[in-house]
Amino acid sequence: MVERVVVGPWKTNCYIYSSTKKECIIIDPGGSEAEIASRVDVLNMVPVGIALTHGHVDHLAALGKLRDSYAARGYKLPIAINPSDRRFLGTGGRETHREDLEFLGLDEISFFGVDADELPRADVRLKEGDRVFDMDLVVLETPGHTPGSVCLYAEKEGILFSGDTLFFDGVGRSDLPGGSEKKLRESIQKKIAVLPPETRVFPGHGPFTTVEREKRGNVYLKGMIQEVRPVAVQRSPLIAQRLAAAAQKPLATAPRPQAKRPSAAGKKPMGKRSPSKRPKTGAQRRSKTAARPSKSAPAARRTRKPGQGKRPVVVKKRPAARPVRKKPAQATRSTKAPGAGRKPAR
Repeated sequence: MVERVVVGPWKTNCYIYSSTKKECIIIDPGGSEAEIASRVDVLNMVPVGIALTHGHVDHLAALGKLRDSYAARGYKLPIAINPSDRRFLGTGGRETHREDLEFLGLDEISFFGVDADELPRADVRLKEGDRVFDMDLVVLETPGHTPGSVCLYAEKEGILFSGDTLFFDGVGRSDLPGGSEKKLRESIQKKIAVLPPETRVFPGHGPFTTVEREKRGNVYLKGMIQEVRPVAVQRSPLIAQRLAAAAQKPLATAPRPQAKRPSAAGKKPMGKRSPSKRPKTGAQRRSKTAARPSKSAPAARRTRKPGQGKRPVVVKKRPAARPVRKKPAQATRSTKAPGAGRKPAR
């Protein structure tokens, strides 16, 4: 079970995780301790500890108040963090956060408030391969964002809490005090990119994603993976000389093998056809037959010129049509000129 509560001024993802029916752990309480405790009560869960993916202020600002509120209710919540980030807790922890916030141009009041007490000390050390509070979460050390950044991985459920190491379409920043871009790249390559592609990733900020999606679409992660170069193979001098000589020789094209047709049952297999015995078209057969002289014809007539020996085409002329005689037209009243046939007046 994974429940997310967005807290703090930087919208940090605080997670409530449980692999049992009643007990749960709280991951990265970055603020709003009352809202976190209320969500745990709604889920009818009992917290058994607080786990921190790293020691930045936006992931532990509500740590002291949340622990004190549960202590007043009779619950003891141990705090777990990687030893390399212990300087963010206990005595001197507030001073460390103040330096980081001054580097970003911010103040600590927006995170801790005015009347904040000293941060509590860590009770449990999170190291590579350790289980977190008897849950099915395993610690993966992923330094780079901070010296003690870790990811919490549940293999059976296929879940990874990546903190600020990997985000949806992004990676953690390494320009803060204690950060290292080289270590961040190595952590992503060796610890996260090798996980099953369907692993669901719950980051410290923003929406959740999967390992497959980030390897395929995350520009920063894709660039980090491509920069890995294969280790050069050591070869003996003799093998190196042979390979160099083979590279200088031109490649010879091998003859293409001719496939034999399978013979039909009860018939002899057909041999290969020579180039001169190719099947001829109908026009070629007719021209060859016309050019070949017949045996019965005399020798003088065998040599024919083109066009000889052909029957002349007789064009039958139609008989000329007989002229039609016209009968003399008889004068009618309608055809006589005006005054014709009348006697002249005396």
